Amino acid sequence: MSGERPEPVAHSPPRHDPNRQPQRYRLHVTAVREGARRRAEWALKYATSPPPGFVSTVVAAAVFHDLGKLDEANQGPLSRSRNEPLPRDRDHVDAGIAYSLAQGDEAAAWLVRAHHAPPGIPSYGAEKALPRELRGGRKRDPEEGEHDALITHVDAHLAEYVALHEQVCGVHRLEPAAVDGLHGLPMRLALSCLVDADHSDSAAYDAGIKTPMPGEDRVPTCWAERLVRLEEVVAQKAHDAQAQGRGERVRDRSDFFRACLDTPVDASLATCEGPVGIGKTLAVTGNLLRRAQQTEGRPELRHIFVVAPYTNIITQVVKELRAALVLSGEDPQEVVAEHHHRADFSSPENRGLATLWRAPVIVTTAVQFFETLASNSPGRLRKLHELPGSAVFLDEAHAALPARLWPQNWRWIRELAERWGCRFVFASGSLARFWELNRIVERPVDVPDLLPTTDEGQELHARLLAREGERVRYECLGDGLSTEDLCTRVRSKVGPRLVILNTVQTAALVAKRMRDAGYEVEHLSAALCPRDRERILRRVKARLRLERMVARCAPNGEEVKRLRNWTLVATSLVEAGVDLSFSTAFRERASAASLIQVGGRVNRHRERGGGLVFDFTLSLEEPGVTQNPDWKHARRVLEEMLEDDAINDRDPAEVVTEAIRSELDDLVKFVETLTRAERNRNYPEVARSGQVIEDDTVLVVVDEALRAKLERREKVDSHTLLRLSVQLRRHRIIERGLAQIPHRHEEIYAWGGLYDPNFLGVMEDVFRTDDVFSSEGGVI
Repeated sequence: MSGERPEPVAHSPPRHDPNRQPQRYRLHVTAVREGARRRAEWALKYATSPPPGFVSTVVAAAVFHDLGKLDEANQGPLSRSRNEPLPRDRDHVDAGIAYSLAQGDEAAAWLVRAHHAPPGIPSYGAEKALPRELRGGRKRDPEEGEHDALITHVDAHLAEYVALHEQVCGVHRLEPAAVDGLHGLPMRLALSCLVDADHSDSAAYDAGIKTPMPGEDRVPTCWAERLVRLEEVVAQKAHDAQAQGRGERVRDRSDFFRACLDTPVDASLATCEGPVGIGKTLAVTGNLLRRAQQTEGRPELRHIFVVAPYTNIITQVVKELRAALVLSGEDPQEVVAEHHHRADFSSPENRGLATLWRAPVIVTTAVQFFETLASNSPGRLRKLHELPGSAVFLDEAHAALPARLWPQNWRWIRELAERWGCRFVFASGSLARFWELNRIVERPVDVPDLLPTTDEGQELHARLLAREGERVRYECLGDGLSTEDLCTRVRSKVGPRLVILNTVQTAALVAKRMRDAGYEVEHLSAALCPRDRERILRRVKARLRLERMVARCAPNGEEVKRLRNWTLVATSLVEAGVDLSFSTAFRERASAASLIQVGGRVNRHRERGGGLVFDFTLSLEEPGVTQNPDWKHARRVLEEMLEDDAINDRDPAEVVTEAIRSELDDLVKFVETLTRAERNRNYPEVARSGQVIEDDTVLVVVDEALRAKLERREKVDSHTLLRLSVQLRRHRIIERGLAQIPHRHEEIYAWGGLYDPNFLGVMEDVFRTDDVFSSEGGVI
């Protein structure tokens, strides 16, 4: 490195604009430094016991994260074209790590390493045993001596890199900082601040997308005004329902809403137990809006998160909350954000498509929320720094996580509540009281319910529970059924009917067989993109509405019989949180919580006299029928409970809590894997073991017009991208030879086969081309 050099650069011109000037190194480092500082400082505003040196460590990592780009061998390609790769033997990640370690700032070195994926945050044990895992390049399969050669080269030129850096960016002194004080959530939060600042500046340079920092240019929270708006909406709903003759139900819902809103409970952890259809979504939202407002000695909360187990619930909740919370003149999408899939793009080409947690209200899936807490991936963690100082409403909390994941996630929840100013409400009509189980918590704790313990509050609870027992009953239909036998038995029961299967393939198979046999049938599963699922769900709701309307006029007429004679076949995405009311339901055996939740889709408003839910199993010897291995232990527990008739006439919360206790007895080794990995700071293993859905999926675009826009590099917002795509397992992408969309790295693919938007979705082509009826049946 000698002679005069032009001002160094950090990023080459984007592929869609190759004539643009490269981004100057000085401008990028300055933007990332200030952006990371602001994010870290805002997170700490809500911390009750902040990690020592949190902000200084984040800033140090931001200042030196791209130090290795100052190598002459890297400056050439960076100055010319993004199509020209950086030299394999000059991986720029190592220089920032080397300098941080040389100055004694081990924590900053870890952040610099972690923000360059793969592998994200590495394993602490591996770093202590093999320092080259922290130093050296990112390649997982380097040639012999390649790591050592890079380290030797960086060490020889490190002083030159630092001198050039200080010449253009100024001097920044590092302070010694051990990584031990930054373990677990603090490490993930610190990395989040760095990554969001870096990726935001990259997106601004590449695509002109300006990302507002905390405290500037954002939609105001306006919690007090939104609460006033919500109370007006709830009052109008009550008036409309009263006019339709549902007086008893109106009284229950109004009493429940007011009890949750006026409760004296202000604990950082609380529950909300109430039967289906009682209005928990708006009641809990009202409670959190009141508690989110600024009080003496406590700043207002940053966000309200609504976390739901299934994507279709998100669509319904988003619609309901936008109608109830958006003020005049506001853009609904900016007030209530919708976060469906794992849209955490990290490649420079796609960073502008990432879905981030910046709106006042964020509605997201349990998969997205909890896998973010467990993640070690920079792209996944980018949004996490927005969580401190927020309220989190876990809707249908019983279905949020598999039992094996609750112990470690409970620890994270307690840490967020106790150290980072978060507030949690766990809500469900069949809430598992996992905080009372020794298998999950080290010491059982008392979590108060929003319904007050006054005589009035207890009377309301007893009244609601008594009416729930009159609404639905549970029976066993049979074991080892063929799909033909299932279809026959389903059709023999009073309609409209709901059938829920455990896998996408089996649901599509049963729906197809019903249609081929001439049955009136609808189908809903993840084989359809969100846009089409929403349309089909609207159609289902319209059919149910029409049937109830005609039934009120002529309850025994032939027209009513015709309108009732149809079936919805679906996966678990409709078993909870969706306002549907069927006469009869059939649930392939899964868990006690799932069976009870399906009961919430039957006789939901007690308008049908009494409802029935049937449990069953299918024969796995039948070609095309597949099984979800995640339900293995829960199925055994539910089978025993059904044999003992331990579900009917009991408090649903007691049933689900007892079932989880039994499931955990079978899952001790799986529970210990995650908690041990977190304790040992094995971040890659935590990310693997903490997966809510244990598969490697990628985004596949099913809409041709959107595919063409992406290929032309036209601006596409993340909301549109997610609505017109499905998630497929990576091995299926390879098997079917799906094409990657050009210029989009390996994160977005295009569906190349038939797609049926009204019924089977991508399964239309799978049934046409794959041998799913063999013993090796293909699985989406």
